[in-house]
Amino acid sequence: MNPHRRFGTGLAGCLITVALLVSACGNDPTTQGSGSAPGPSPSAQTPAQPTTSPQPTTSPEPATSPQPTTSPEPATSPQPATGPSEPITSSEPGVEPSQPGTGGQEQVESGSLRFQDCGEMYLCASLEVPADHRNPDAGTVTLELGMLPARDREQRIGVLLVNPGGPGGDMNSFLDYNAGLSRRLLERFDVVGWNPRGVMGSVPHGCSDETNRFMLVDPLPDSPQEQSALDEAARTAAEACLEGLGKYAGLIGTTHTVADMDSIRQALGEETISYFGFSYGAQLGLLYADRYGTNLRAIVLDGPTDPTLEPIEMGVGQLRGFARVIADLFDTCRRDSDCPVPGDPETAYENLMAQVEVTPLRDSNGDVLVGPAEVELALTTAAYDPYLWSSFYRGLASALRGDGEMLNDMAMWYLEGSDSGSFVSIGCADSGPLTRDDLQDAMVRFGEVAGDFGRSAIQSALPCLHWPETDPLPGGPIRAPDTPSVLVLGNRGDNATPYEWAAAVAEMLEHGTLLTYNGKGHLSYGRSRCVDEVVDDYLIDLVLPTGNQECD
Repeated sequence: MNPHRRFGTGLAGCLITVALLVSACGNDPTTQGSGSAPGPSPSAQTPAQPTTSPQPTTSPEPATSPQPTTSPEPATSPQPATGPSEPITSSEPGVEPSQPGTGGQEQVESGSLRFQDCGEMYLCASLEVPADHRNPDAGTVTLELGMLPARDREQRIGVLLVNPGGPGGDMNSFLDYNAGLSRRLLERFDVVGWNPRGVMGSVPHGCSDETNRFMLVDPLPDSPQEQSALDEAARTAAEACLEGLGKYAGLIGTTHTVADMDSIRQALGEETISYFGFSYGAQLGLLYADRYGTNLRAIVLDGPTDPTLEPIEMGVGQLRGFARVIADLFDTCRRDSDCPVPGDPETAYENLMAQVEVTPLRDSNGDVLVGPAEVELALTTAAYDPYLWSSFYRGLASALRGDGEMLNDMAMWYLEGSDSGSFVSIGCADSGPLTRDDLQDAMVRFGEVAGDFGRSAIQSALPCLHWPETDPLPGGPIRAPDTPSVLVLGNRGDNATPYEWAAAVAEMLEHGTLLTYNGKGHLSYGRSRCVDEVVDDYLIDLVLPTGNQECD
């Protein structure tokens, strides 16, 4: 990587595939110590980069170009800070904080499932589903499920199935924080989450160590030795994931998970369910609405992807979204006299990248704390939520003084708060095997949008060069004519799932309503009381605004 590289339009942009978790509450990574996992969990935006490695779609034509990717999304959204140099101390506005838990219930029977105390903040169950829904003779796989029982059993409406994003977002930390939902929803619904195929104990991959190591290799090699190191790390990661998944490597993609969602509904004994999906979880919901619309009572999609876009175009859209947010991040520091970054923050960032390319920051044992990959991951983390900008500013200023602890904390929080093994595995299963030509084409386009930073994004798809043939995730418009109504949330300041995608999805759906949040950060629910009230009213009373609505 050229130590003096510059990024398109002078910005550092980071492509993250759709992922993410629900922005409701969380922890500041710089207050937890290196490697601490985040609290709750909306991206992604994700190592093997299918731009939505997540890419919703259901039409018969498979996508043929690579799905962009760079790294998985952090598992949760942070709490707000009051200024660029102050610690994060309070929860975000919007969703009212609520104690996680099961409401004192130790067991709930639901259909054929028995949810029981498992030592977590939620009740646990498991469900066997067909390994291949198209081939009943292919055996079964087991999915992990969790439930937050409705707290007001007499006023219980039914089941609200939820997914935090990803691909690779797990239910565990998500349900530990009540899925970021309001008290109103927790009182009226049995909130059910699950670990999709390829996540945690549901068809485990066992390759997170290898994919994390891959993600910490310099993504823009500028010598044969660096290229060889990147290629070897990608190959090792792919082989570890394929070995862990075994015969299920081609059966963990998004289309199989969508079919599992209806198996969960049936096992719960529910004629219809409500659904709330965030980021990649919104993609799952969109596909479910298209295939199983009559089985839905209500559905909310927060930060969906546009299924009509080719994978490369989706990657370009994400890079533009990140570029807008990162420009704002640097401008905010410029305008704040208390910002601790010396001089121009963008120039300071570029200077640090040049420095650690040549001389990485190390700890007292000589281990690398901060190299090019860690700096980009820290910026990626900050791009998901303005409440993390102050942490990034402090980390950048400290790194320029030779102390890489804070930026390393942010990078590790990102990696350990998401599952790069799941992201790689599900992303490659959705894209199928890629070729060098595929990656080169994407690299050219991403470089046009965001310079070297854009080019580094596509390197996350390198493990897919070693993936076997799969059924690629198809693409095309989705109308979901059998779904009664779909509430689509779009945040004008979203980095990973740009607002334009939500507007396009609401427009193409036969019964879509768009709720616009004029804010910042990834996703909308939990950031604005106006948004939360519209969503809660719809899920509880099936009341939608007349026409599209905007919230501040």
